[in-house]
Amino acid sequence: MKRKILGSFRIIILAMLIVLLSIDILGIYLGLILSNTILGPGLLLETFERHEAYGQIRQLMFRMVKESLPNGQDSIPYLEKAVSEGWLEQEINMLLKNYYAFARGEKRETPIIYFSKLKKQVVDALDGSQPYRDRTRLVQYWFDPLPDEVRLEDFLPVDLIWGVRRIFSLMIWVPWIMVGVGLFIILMIYLLYLDWKQLVLWLGSALVTGGALLILTGVAAMWATGHMTLLANAVDQLVAYDISKTTAINFFRALLNGIINPMNIIGTLSILIGGTVIYFVPIDGEPYLVLVK
Repeated sequence: MKRKILGSFRIIILAMLIVLLSIDILGIYLGLILSNTILGPGLLLETFERHEAYGQIRQLMFRMVKESLPNGQDSIPYLEKAVSEGWLEQEINMLLKNYYAFARGEKRETPIIYFSKLKKQVVDALDGSQPYRDRTRLVQYWFDPLPDEVRLEDFLPVDLIWGVRRIFSLMIWVPWIMVGVGLFIILMIYLLYLDWKQLVLWLGSALVTGGALLILTGVAAMWATGHMTLLANAVDQLVAYDISKTTAINFFRALLNGIINPMNIIGTLSILIGGTVIYFVPIDGEPYLVLVK
């Protein structure tokens, strides 16, 4: 009777550990995917290039200079000549990389937007027969009151900037923390049976469950974003800058797909690997899972 009770208790503990291991595997997958997508500049830069966003940003910049700066109207012909799409792409990419380096804790200094570079481009685009000092004064007059450089803390709350940095820094370590937790759970499972074949079989079942959970998470995320007012507001903000609604929606959809697609691929691979392990690892010479000995 006592052995039966102990056996039942061991099965309950094992079931709990398998559930925890499946959730842990899901956490590892999500952590790795997020670290390589929204926690880095790669996905955003790739989406910019694929959807020709640099040209849109260039036109938006011209419009903002014309409408926001009191003397900016006269600078537009020279600005269009000075700021090519390639130059703007290079500057935006550098700014984003610097921002993510700061957010991930790789740099301590907040990124700086150097409007002085933009002004110099326009100065160089003016008639070279004019003295350089005169051209510089003219450009400064056009772009007044735009400063030569702006830091993030000049237009965002300091607490928000460093709060985002702390969140990014923490999320980068999440997959490795989850790996440590997973190894501990695997050790506990092994100690229950002291049988490596049973351990591998249970690991295979956790891989199947974790992969399925990852795919379901992607489906839920796709459904949720379609009903989020935050996304609708972001689209409306871009539309307010004369960017077509279709372009805005396609841009955000591409960003979302850049996260969901790896979830589906990794989830499917996890299910296939786990299923293969369950089928081919033998217990007592049989190639199928034995749940309870």
